[in-house]
Amino acid sequence: MDTLLLCGGPLEEAFALTVLEKLQPDCIIGIDRGLNFCYQYRIHPDYILGDFDSIDKKILDYYEHQSEIPVKRYKPEKDATDTRIGLELAIKLGSTRVFLLGATGGRLDHYMGNLQSLTAARREGVEAWILDSRNALTVLDKPTVISREEQFGTYISFLAMSDQVEGLTLTGFKYPLHEYTMTSFDGIGVSNEIQEKTAKVEFSKGLLLMVMSKD
Repeated sequence: MDTLLLCGGPLEEAFALTVLEKLQPDCIIGIDRGLNFCYQYRIHPDYILGDFDSIDKKILDYYEHQSEIPVKRYKPEKDATDTRIGLELAIKLGSTRVFLLGATGGRLDHYMGNLQSLTAARREGVEAWILDSRNALTVLDKPTVISREEQFGTYISFLAMSDQVEGLTLTGFKYPLHEYTMTSFDGIGVSNEIQEKTAKVEFSKGLLLMVMSKD
């Protein structure tokens, strides 16, 4: 099941509409200020949640009167961000892939928390992506093959999300690696490019952040 989270950060409307059309998600979760986007484009999410400290009251009232949509309210003083709570709900619902829009830009502390959420999802066996018009980010826990034709953007970077990523081997890239041990302080994986039709990312242990980007 594919689930889309419309989060409370800056949301690029044209890009978000393109993602919705292409993805056709099975489930949509509107999170706090992400409801503004839902309201503007008459999107009816399957679930709504947040502390609702940054949303117009008339918009919240509109959705609360849609009796078929569950609304989960949280106090602003809580132990997790609205986005993390939304991601945990998506996992609980049985999502196999989760896509986050409105999770970059704005406050850096929220963005860093959203990166951690990618790792939390992967530890639960769920593939999670943060998307905006220039970047696509996910955390890998096993080897993968990437098609240059299907790659998002031109550049691709790899950063350790665990203390170490062991045996990292990059094949088909402009800057290959072989059996490299990458640490969380390592910048060697930044700004690579795929040169072959397909490229392989292999490693034996660890969690690896993959960032596909375009200028």
